[in-house]
Amino acid sequence: MDRVDGERAELEATVDRLRTELEGLRTAMRTRAVIEQAKGVLVGRFGYAPERAFDELVRRSQDGNRKLAQIAADLVAAAAPPPAAREAPAPAAPAPPAAPAPPAAPDAPQPAQHVQPAQHVQPGQPSGGEEEGNGPGLAARFHLAAAALATAADPDELAEHLHRTALDPLGAQALVLAVREPDGALRLVGAHGVPARQLSQWQRIPPLTRVPLTEAVRTGRPVWVADRREFAARYPELGGDDLVPGTTVCALPLHADGRLLGALKIGWAERLDPDPAVRAHLAALADLTADALLRLPGAAPSAPATPSAAPGAVGPAGVTAPLDPAGAPWFRAVLDGLLDPVLLLRAVHDEDGKVTDLRVEHANAPTVDLAGRDAAELRGRRLTELYPGMVASGTFDRLRTAAADGIPYLGETERYVETVGGSARASAMTVHAVPFQDGLLLTWRTHDERDRRIAQLAQTARLTRAGTWEWHPGDRRITCSDNVPPLFGAADATGDLDPRAALDAVVPADREAVRAAARALLDGRASVTAEFAVRAADGQRNLRALGEAARADDGRLLALTGVVQDVTPWRRAERALNDTRDRLADQRRRTGDEQRAVRALQQALMRAPAGRPVPGLDSAARYLPAERERKVGGDWYELLDLPDGTVLLAVGDVSGHGLPAAIVMSQLRYALRGFAYDGAPPGQLLDRLDRMLCHQRADHIAAVTVARLDPRTGHLAWARAGHLPPVLLHDGTARTLDPPPGLVLGVTTRARRPTAELKLAPGDTLLLYTDGLIERRSTAAGAGAGAGAGTDPDAGVHRLLRACTDYRAAPGSAGLLDHLLRRFGAPNPSDDICLLAVRRQD
Repeated sequence: MDRVDGERAELEATVDRLRTELEGLRTAMRTRAVIEQAKGVLVGRFGYAPERAFDELVRRSQDGNRKLAQIAADLVAAAAPPPAAREAPAPAAPAPPAAPAPPAAPDAPQPAQHVQPAQHVQPGQPSGGEEEGNGPGLAARFHLAAAALATAADPDELAEHLHRTALDPLGAQALVLAVREPDGALRLVGAHGVPARQLSQWQRIPPLTRVPLTEAVRTGRPVWVADRREFAARYPELGGDDLVPGTTVCALPLHADGRLLGALKIGWAERLDPDPAVRAHLAALADLTADALLRLPGAAPSAPATPSAAPGAVGPAGVTAPLDPAGAPWFRAVLDGLLDPVLLLRAVHDEDGKVTDLRVEHANAPTVDLAGRDAAELRGRRLTELYPGMVASGTFDRLRTAAADGIPYLGETERYVETVGGSARASAMTVHAVPFQDGLLLTWRTHDERDRRIAQLAQTARLTRAGTWEWHPGDRRITCSDNVPPLFGAADATGDLDPRAALDAVVPADREAVRAAARALLDGRASVTAEFAVRAADGQRNLRALGEAARADDGRLLALTGVVQDVTPWRRAERALNDTRDRLADQRRRTGDEQRAVRALQQALMRAPAGRPVPGLDSAARYLPAERERKVGGDWYELLDLPDGTVLLAVGDVSGHGLPAAIVMSQLRYALRGFAYDGAPPGQLLDRLDRMLCHQRADHIAAVTVARLDPRTGHLAWARAGHLPPVLLHDGTARTLDPPPGLVLGVTTRARRPTAELKLAPGDTLLLYTDGLIERRSTAAGAGAGAGAGTDPDAGVHRLLRACTDYRAAPGSAGLLDHLLRRFGAPNPSDDICLLAVRRQD
């Protein structure tokens, strides 16, 4: 166990280290382009190799004590100044003007008109050259922004990079990006520093609404508002309220691809009077932003609508696709108003479509995870990267399954452990997640030890149907938990109970026992237990009360406390169990009586007189009832000498067990005796039995073999009704007789059963038997030779013929039958056995 914990700690430490390195790589990616451009400048200007060029940049960074990206940006800015801002398209022109040159690319820097800084710079106002603290100038910031914007994955991230690299150094506090839709309205696509509530209210701005953004789009030129007083004067219908917070605001048109894409609005907390260099710098940034917006899915207003288009894309007809609620400001504003942290997770799929991970699309304002990270630090990251401890505990697999199957995950309170910065942090939390689009909406709540114990106690009380009560001397009411008053019939669970009302709810027969228990506690007994019944809507409820007395050192009574439990289900179960036991015992008694009666009847039938001995014929019969199931069946046999000198032979099997089967068996046996005296052949005898059974409409069928044997001549006539054919033993061999067709009795009166004939030679033995001899319902029945016979009748007949052939004792029907019963492990646990053998003597 220690080894497993050690490996887990080592794995979590490795993940933490890799996570830190990955964060550094993300930061480096935002400046990689400008560094590569600077290397190209050095290679082209001085003929350095790429490695030498990078070393030179590092040396300049160390000598000047400035960041490598700032050195690179300054070098690129000197070699390729930012392009001038694009002019607004002429309103009357039949076609938009050609687009100016794009910003410098890493492989082919393009020189453009340099925006010279103003000669006069106000206090605290940034200029186009170097700033205090060796910060980058405006030109360098432009190239830093270009490199950062190239890495943005969505408009919100684009706005964040723009603010961080270019606008924050100018003192800006917030910005929004809006694109113009075909009907002239503006749709917000990205923002930074603007409250979600404001974004929700300004999500779509109609074209006739007069605000700085619509003015910038309408005129195609920057719109500056110096302060809030000027804003209120220019836009009185807004009452001084605005989308972007700040004192000074400006709206800049976004020109891209020869057309007006939309507008960018920026706000400053303090009043700003920018010089021409700053204004030109902001205009160039707006064009840079417009170029970046064009490559992002769902941002451009004319993006074609396809099945794979991103939410927010606009189709050819100008109809905007439904916005993704995960990115809708109104939805995020709702999430920010919640008390608990909420993560919007998007499923990550592999090539086969299987969910492999979950990525954080958004985190609401209250989000602070176990590692102390807030919403901004979680966005865009995967759960496996953020929480390796969740992966190790199995919670991640359950969340992944919930996302794949669309089934909510409602976790119990668990202890979560994460390793951050080399140290372990733990907390007890309850995690819930519900399906949300292609992912999950996940929330959690942390619990301290007290909350966990309270939850456990509440669960215990609920599962055991128990509650607590407490009474102090002088109080007129009993204080109790909320689930106790309803047990005594109170309509409202108010947390206390009137003792008189509680006693009135007790059934009269148990009230004195309750009073006696209360007196025992008051008189000094340490604890008492009482069980009583109370009236309830469904009859009555059984309660068990346990109480104890708390006393001071001088013996004074301080309080009576205890627990009351609803034991109605247990008492009902006990009564039901007792009733079931009584019914079972009665059923066993009646079944035993019936079995004994049927057994006596069947034994009496089997011992019925079979007529006088027949000269020249050796006969024997055996009847063995089923052993295991103790069910009397309908198997029977018949051996009767007839007035014409022939002998009637028969075996039969009636379906079913018990007294009804025994009655049908007796009817068939005695009816066959009566029919046989008129000399009819066996086939006709079976047809008569069939008509009798069908006429009685009995719920039984019967399989019967009937034979008439003349001992003097050996002539045998026989027929069958669905029964196994007899076995003939001749000169040490055994075979079954070729069976004539014959349907079982009790199905239809139209069936006709032919009679077959053959001649028995002296010494031949004829064996008739029921299927209980050769068939077994379970292969585990017995360990003798009969075990494993199975339920295949053909296999059983084969074994029967082999057993008959193996019989080498002195000729005799009785010895043959005893040999067969031993060979097949009789009795059969599940079925009766009837055997009848006759041997024509020499």
